[in-house]
Amino acid sequence: MEILGPRSTKRDEDRFLLCEEELEAAFQELIWKAVQAGWDEGEACVAIASLADHHVLAMQCNERTAASIRKIKL
Repeated sequence: MEILGPRSTKRDEDRFLLCEEELEAAFQELIWKAVQAGWDEGEACVAIASLADHHVLAMQCNERTAASIRKIKL
């Protein structure tokens, strides 16, 4: 399933909503695949939310690490 890139600038107030709309079909497909595999719809949704949360935490950690490395290199 193709996911199109942003059609607006970073300052566009609707950018987050546009991203949600673009990801929605892929999200629904992922939930459907999980349900077809035997997972409960709620379980699949919570698992995806947890994965997203962990991904954000990893991104933050990576940024802190990169900032620390930049300080050391100065």
